[in-house]
Amino acid sequence: MNLSMHLTPSALQVIRDQPALPSPNGTIPDFNNPPNNNNLAIAVIAVCIILTTAFFLVRGYTRIFYIKQFRLEDYVGLAAFPFIIAGASEFAVMARESGLFINQWNLRVKDLEVFLYSYVLVTNLYCVALMLIKVAILLEWTYLFVPRSTRNAFFWICYGMIGAICGLYFSTIITINYTCTPRERIWRRYLPGTCIDIKAFNLSITVIHLVFDLLLLLLPHRTIWKLSLSAKQKIGISTVFSVGIMTCVCAAGRVVSAINMRYSLDLTYDYSRYLVWGLAEATTAALIFCVPAIPIAFRYPIFVPRFGMLLRSKMGSLFRNDLSKNNGQRLSGSLPTHQGTSSEETPSSDKHSEADVTRLEPVKTRNVGFKNRPRDDFVHYGGGILRTTEIDITTTENLDIVMSDSRQPSPHYPHHPWLDSESD
Repeated sequence: MNLSMHLTPSALQVIRDQPALPSPNGTIPDFNNPPNNNNLAIAVIAVCIILTTAFFLVRGYTRIFYIKQFRLEDYVGLAAFPFIIAGASEFAVMARESGLFINQWNLRVKDLEVFLYSYVLVTNLYCVALMLIKVAILLEWTYLFVPRSTRNAFFWICYGMIGAICGLYFSTIITINYTCTPRERIWRRYLPGTCIDIKAFNLSITVIHLVFDLLLLLLPHRTIWKLSLSAKQKIGISTVFSVGIMTCVCAAGRVVSAINMRYSLDLTYDYSRYLVWGLAEATTAALIFCVPAIPIAFRYPIFVPRFGMLLRSKMGSLFRNDLSKNNGQRLSGSLPTHQGTSSEETPSSDKHSEADVTRLEPVKTRNVGFKNRPRDDFVHYGGGILRTTEIDITTTENLDIVMSDSRQPSPHYPHHPWLDSESD
């Protein structure tokens, strides 16, 4: 419906120059330099853009240079990135044009038009971004937790949630864009027409989004705690997948903002807070999607500086130590040991050997089969499993030496002369 059919240009200008909301008693509107929190909003937007970009760069780097493989979830998740950046950029433009965290009575009607139009645009961008990134998260979880060619309950729950999330966000986008008839009345409230109760819709839809975020948080943990891993490993993996708590906090913040909007007339201030929570939710969702790639990035010195490698060693020890010990104990049961030698008879020069940990004293050697091999070769493997495997390989060689050189007893292990080299 065309406004010119009802109002003359001069009458329209009078309406657009009026305050967007009557001011409280004793409050004088300030249209020229209204109080605001633009600087705080810009700082939050900048931090979210930097973090989101860093998360996606880490994931992209590991996929290109280390994994060297892209799957469907990578393309879907990557498609969300430009929508997050575009939404954050438009949000920053709002601070420059109409302002953020400004009381509505400090704005004219024409300023409110700009604010509401930008609000609809930012909301659309956030909805698309959140839909894509949550779908990518669920696709990744089916890859991680569902064996190939398997259609178990976890698989169907994930794909059921994918369908529900897509339907939810599509319906949100359609409703936001057709709240009023005519559509222009969404941001030009003085036009004749009708609108749905957008405040009630915002409250209901944010509650549903919070429920889905909670399901996303809880879904992988049931599978994680059923894995055949040690308690430390399960706790470590659960911690990685618990970063979704931050997304739930942001979704809960949007619910609180929607409740405030339900009973408030100061839309510009409440909508600003609502959009900040939306941006934070999109940023933390990006973290959930990218967090599995972070340990891979910390594994390689070419990507991480020295302090990062130190952090990596602390993080990785949670998983490597238990796995190394378990494998070492399993291997030690299959290797021959010297029955007549106790741990106290072990030479002092070998007290730090990995073989001492796994009870492999008879095969502690450096010069049989590996005499000319640089010692640094063992350091770069980053774990004890490869060292144990190589000890297992030398067992046959050592037995040959026993048969050929049994006349040369060792002072430490009389039945195993190849250990003479350990006392050198």
